[in-house]
Amino acid sequence: MDALLLGSAAFSYVFYKINPTELVDKVVKFAANALVPGRGAGQNNWFMQNWRALEQSAEKSSREMEIRAELRRWDQQFPELHHELIVRGIAGLVASSIVSSVISMVRPSRRK
Repeated sequence: MDALLLGSAAFSYVFYKINPTELVDKVVKFAANALVPGRGAGQNNWFMQNWRALEQSAEKSSREMEIRAELRRWDQQFPELHHELIVRGIAGLVASSIVSSVISMVRPSRRK
């Protein structure tokens, strides 16, 4: 009973306190970094190293813009499932499950 109440309280608290835009920004940056390949080996010329770094940053920026455009398209296509609402819900579920599992570890079951 305590786990259910505290889990619900944790869900509600995190649902309203989380800033989904910061979390979405971090996830988009991580996805852009993961999708854009790194610099190649064998670039011993400083000009080519700087040129490749410039290409890589431009490609990351364009990939990030594509991901954000896809999020906007999602929000327009499914207005009842806004991406920020999904982020809030997932964060609340994670907080609720963490609280519930901590309570179950601290209080062993009393079954006989």
